[in-house]
This record gives sequence, structure tokens and C-alpha cells, in this order.
Amino acid sequence: MAKVSVDIEYIKKGLSMIGYNISDCIERNNNGLNWQLKFNNSGAIVTIYDTNKRGNTVVNGKLEEGEKNGLQDLVERLKHKEFEVDPLNPTIIELIDLHTEGPFYDYKLEMHTDMANFLHDILCLSNNTENKDAYLIYGVNDQGQVEGHSTEIRLDHILDFLKTQHFAGGHMPELEVKPLYYKYKMIFVLVCKASKHVPFYLTEKYRGVFDNQIYTRVGNTNTPKNQHANYNDVEKLWRIHFERENDY
Repeated sequence: MAKVSVDIEYIKKGLSMIGYNISDCIERNNNGLNWQLKFNNSGAIVTIYDTNKRGNTVVNGKLEEGEKNGLQDLVERLKHKEFEVDPLNPTIIELIDLHTEGPFYDYKLEMHTDMANFLHDILCLSNNTENKDAYLIYGVNDQGQVEGHSTEIRLDHILDFLKTQHFAGGHMPELEVKPLYYKYKMIFVLVCKASKHVPFYLTEKYRGVFDNQIYTRVGNTNTPKNQHANYNDVEKLWRIHFERENDY
């Protein structure tokens, strides 16, 4: 077996992208080359050995429950380049670290079980007046504390539901699901893509989500289901629509 050449910079970059702030990286040569990593936002001390052997990354220190095994697995996958961190991950880390929701992102501890609320959230976020990609971040409570979300969120199931709805002009929000990490905890993010087709709204009512009613999000608050977005926000959305109508 060819020897793995450990790319310590790749490992450090990957850990940084999932939220570990590295405070120290010490290269040592005790019974073979190894590196010891310390962090200023975790009590973990990680030792990475320059060897093919799997499972020999050592994680010690004062750790959160579950962090030892989770962090060891992530470092091993980075070491063998079996894991590439999604470029969106650092952006989501920054939004979570604000500990407050905003006009284009919303924390959710669990996947929705009430599909009317789910549809309403998608409409509000997709119609954000900044016309930027918006995010439903699963595995995070309302205070921005990360608990993780281990159950897979399936895009095909979401699209199957949305295809049963009647969207104005036949334009359905464009969505993407991304499995990401906040340190060692897995989270899922439903991305509502910025679109020239705003405002999105229904032409037939779905439970409490009304037809021909435009919803958006102001600050960290959705337009209530039984109300319209205010006049100025509706005007902004239509202005975006007409300014972008020739976009591909």
C-alpha cells in the first residue's frame, strides 16, 4: 500500500470550515511525524499521525458529549481526503453564530411535520426582499444553539410535496438540500434559491396558506398566514421580477 501523504493544511482548512477555530498546530516527531491541534472554541486536543493506519487519530481534552468520536471520524475522513467540506458551510456557521434569525435564514430544531407551516416558510424565505439565497437551517434551536439533526432530509420528498401545489405562473421555488456540519454535529440546510420568478404565491389555497396572497419575511418574522406582505415589500418583489425577467 502506498503511503498516505498527510496534507495537514487540508485538514486544518476543513476543520476551520466546519467551525473549529484552531489556536495551535504543533508539529512533532515522537515515534514518527505527528501534529497536535488545539482550538479556542473547543477543549479538544487532536493528534494526527503521518501514517496509513486508520482510526489512530487521538482526540483528548475536555470535550462535549459525543465530540470525541465525531471529531475523530471527521479528522480521519479529512486525512484520507474522503470528505470535502461544502463551500456553503462557513456561511451557515456565521449565521448560526449570530444566535438570532434574520430576513433570509431561519433556525429549525427538527424537520417540519406540519406541511402548511413548511410551505409557508418556503414562500416567505423564497420571497425575501434582498432576493438572495435563503436558508432553513435544521438542527438548531431558536436561540442559535446547535443540537444537530441526524435524520436525513430528502429533497425528492420535498419536491414531491411542492409539485402537488398550484404556484402562480407554474413557477415553483428552486430548492437544494445540503448536509453540513457545525463542528462535529451534522445539520441540514434547505436552500431556497434566489430567483427572478419572485414573488412566489399559490393560486389555490393549501390549508392555512391562502391563494393569491404574497408572503415575505421582515427581520426574523414571517408574514402571518392570514395577512399579506405590506405594500412596499410587494412592490420590491415585483420590481425584482421585472428587473430580472431577461435573466437566464
